[in-house]
Amino acid sequence: MTQQDVLEKLKDILVVRLRFSPQRAAEVTLETTLPKTVEGSLGLDSLDILELLLGIEEEFKLVIDEREDLTAEFFSLDSLSRYVLSKAGQK
Repeated sequence: MTQQDVLEKLKDILVVRLRFSPQRAAEVTLETTLPKTVEGSLGLDSLDILELLLGIEEEFKLVIDEREDLTAEFFSLDSLSRYVLSKAGQK
């Protein structure tokens, strides 16, 4: 699985779990930031991040410890896709 493969699946999660329009999801890139506190980001709040996390667990068959500080991993789609790849490699 490549980082681009993970990005495409993350886009699907944005559409299905967070109800993004397919057009909006298609426009995101690895450089797209996630938190609402970052100007120009997707504007995800803590509940959106949790929903995204649950979608990732389901899609990639991963178990992610929500108690872990994942702020850096959930900063952009680049950092998030790299995190997913690293977790998937640990299975």
